[in-house]
Amino acid sequence: MPNNPAAPVHRYVRRPYIERSARYEVAADRLRTGGLSDRHALADIGAGHTELDVCLRTVHGWRGRYVPVDRWTGPVDLETWIPPMRWDWVACLEVLEHLQDPMRLLSELMSSALSGVVVTTPNPEVVDVLAMDPTHVTALTRQQLAAEGLYTSLHNLYGTADDGICGVWYREGLHVAERQTAIEPYITGAVL
Repeated sequence: MPNNPAAPVHRYVRRPYIERSARYEVAADRLRTGGLSDRHALADIGAGHTELDVCLRTVHGWRGRYVPVDRWTGPVDLETWIPPMRWDWVACLEVLEHLQDPMRLLSELMSSALSGVVVTTPNPEVVDVLAMDPTHVTALTRQQLAAEGLYTSLHNLYGTADDGICGVWYREGLHVAERQTAIEPYITGAVL
């Protein structure tokens, strides 16, 4: 954890799409790296204004099936919700920090995804997650997501370097370029 305190957030302000599009681009990159194709169905949990769909279709030319899951699509309480079916891919962008038990939902999403799951959340090492939005109740760390089996990376999602975390989980057996990266263990006394 860095020595500098998290940047304060003075008040919640909804930013225009162009300022929020970084999170959709990061998610699109992880989905495409994992093999998202036009034959796949993608469930967007907490879809909001369905801007991930906009990004995938207008920027990347994706033509697959997009399934928004949000309170405007029907009564959904993500604290207790269980996916009613399996999808090829699941995205859950800017949602987990709004839940008391985000790992319960993450586990359900991983069980329901045939290919993988992509999540984004603010980075509590850089920003004060609970002050960003009055409905934020949990600050998730990169280490917590990694402990659940997600590959994590840091991004500028809110205007400050490394202020957002993207986590991705690919189902076992997928051949993904990122999964081929391995760090050699340090061995005491080893001669290089």
